[in-house]
Amino acid sequence: MAKKSNLRFQTANELSVIHASYVVGTGARCTDQATEEKLAPPTSQINTRLASSMIDVSRFWSALFAEVAAGNPIRVSCEAALSAAGCSELQIESTAAALCSQLDDCRIALSGRFPKLQEQLKLRAGPLRDRWQTYGPGLLIESAKLIWHSAPPEQWWPENVDCLLVQPFRGGDGGFDSGSKRIWIEAMLTDPDPVVTEVIRLAYLTTQVAIGQHLEQSLGPGGLQSDQPEGFGSGTLRQSLLPWDLGTVPIVLKAAKNLGLHTQHDLPVQKTIELWRLGDGEVASVVASWWQQWGDRDVAMPVSLKALSKAMKPLAERRQASRLHDNA
Repeated sequence: MAKKSNLRFQTANELSVIHASYVVGTGARCTDQATEEKLAPPTSQINTRLASSMIDVSRFWSALFAEVAAGNPIRVSCEAALSAAGCSELQIESTAAALCSQLDDCRIALSGRFPKLQEQLKLRAGPLRDRWQTYGPGLLIESAKLIWHSAPPEQWWPENVDCLLVQPFRGGDGGFDSGSKRIWIEAMLTDPDPVVTEVIRLAYLTTQVAIGQHLEQSLGPGGLQSDQPEGFGSGTLRQSLLPWDLGTVPIVLKAAKNLGLHTQHDLPVQKTIELWRLGDGEVASVVASWWQQWGDRDVAMPVSLKALSKAMKPLAERRQASRLHDNA
């Protein structure tokens, strides 16, 4: 039996600032109007500066998140994010200095909104951590069984995965970076959906880290890659063009059902994909149809994922644009 990963929960005050700034700065749906109003001026200034220098705005924010999540100082993070987003080497130092000042304005604005943010995050961490300790290990074990037909490799799960908890600004959100064995999640006190719970989301994100590790071991660092990060907050490039991220949604939902965490006869695949912002309604519909056809077949996961990839092909360009801009 493959051992399960140990999630190391950590509150992330600085990352919460970057998360809030990213949400407001990219125009993504924010559930906290007061925060949105406070951060609109400094994030608008940041975007204007980036656009005037022909820097990829979305790539900058995603790369900045990954750098801060890694624990790097904000100045170092800014310079690395600018480089990743296409900033000229001659402009990086001066642009980073200006952006750091504006990001400091974001921090001050958020401190005014949440003067005891660190204490609030610690309080929010408790319920989610407790629910994970009760149900999470079982979800990981069951998910691995379903992916590997009851015979997962011994080293499938990373020994430790860091779980960074940030202040909620989207009513539930999360991401992963398999290269750094790190996930992040909004520290919700209650589940946005009674069936698709945050514990299931944690199991899904941890599974993505395991998949990334496995693909790197199988394909090697020079394996098949795209030029886009795995997802928001990720510093790791995709190691496979197969849609593991979508194909494992029904896996974790079935694992939850097998453990009695929900009793839905039909797995809520479409609702989960849209709730977790993995794709729009058309993408969700394709994945749900694929699972109905392939979910009970005794075939290797890559084989069934090739079928999903083929079904997804007509929507691929629209899906990529949707995930990059995150206009949910």
